[in-house]
Amino acid sequence: MGVQADWRYCGKCQGMFFDGYPLKGACPRPVGHKAVGYNFVLPHDVAGTPTAQNAWRYCVKCHGMFYDGYAQKGACPGGGGHQAAGYDFVLPHDVAGTPTAQNAWRYCVKCHGMFYDGYAQKGTCPGGGGHQAAGYDFVLPHQVPTPVVAMDAQELQAFELANQLRQQNGSPPVQVERLLVDAARFHSQDLADHPGQWEVKWNGWPGHVGSDGSTPPDRIIKAVGSPGSENVYVAYYYGNVDPPPPQQAVNWWLTHDQEHRANLLDPAHRTSGIGIAYGAGMTPDGHQGTFFYFTQDFHD
Repeated sequence: MGVQADWRYCGKCQGMFFDGYPLKGACPRPVGHKAVGYNFVLPHDVAGTPTAQNAWRYCVKCHGMFYDGYAQKGACPGGGGHQAAGYDFVLPHDVAGTPTAQNAWRYCVKCHGMFYDGYAQKGTCPGGGGHQAAGYDFVLPHQVPTPVVAMDAQELQAFELANQLRQQNGSPPVQVERLLVDAARFHSQDLADHPGQWEVKWNGWPGHVGSDGSTPPDRIIKAVGSPGSENVYVAYYYGNVDPPPPQQAVNWWLTHDQEHRANLLDPAHRTSGIGIAYGAGMTPDGHQGTFFYFTQDFHD
């Protein structure tokens, strides 16, 4: 039996998607999926059983997990129906959940996708409204949860790069604090959801004021009880180019401003969290682009 990791819950649409590529597919909410929570490790290319259903596939357009057992291919946020590629996943159902297997994953009759049905709100379905559950209660295996799981692959890469630069410059590495990850991600998503908010300045710096007027001390005190410091960065892309990589933000913090460099390398910092979000907007040269917002919060 083969298994594949990097299947994640999308915090925007509540669907299951593959997080192994730099681009995050098509989400019913702009712009791409956003990984939150467990890293699921899913079995594939084995025979189905009375408690494991096959014909679950990866969609090349939305990067989501959908059921490919019907002639009609559901509703894909990338347009039309889903398009299958890769492995034939065989997913357990109607068995007991465990500390490393989460239940309440369901088939949606409108989009044919896999979504998490554990919340009262049913996410955002490309078929309209929220998802609508039917059929089996899927119980999906995942890696042992750790604080690092709070971050997606891009966020974790940025975090590891920041720690490498700290160590190269004589500062101890910081540890992941999930509450700071949440604070950083919330601020990045807030900027992504409110084009133009980046231009609002705090102490002369853009990008640090939330749409509710919050500042870095407000957000970090709310998260962990006392003030800390914050670095932010924005980049955009459009057309057939790669999205801005995490090292672009971290290298800018290191080389383009003394205050951001001081935050990045401060030896007093002990914990940190990085949050990355992306949203649509108009670029300075008049194109419709995708904007990536990077936030790293620090605490002593």
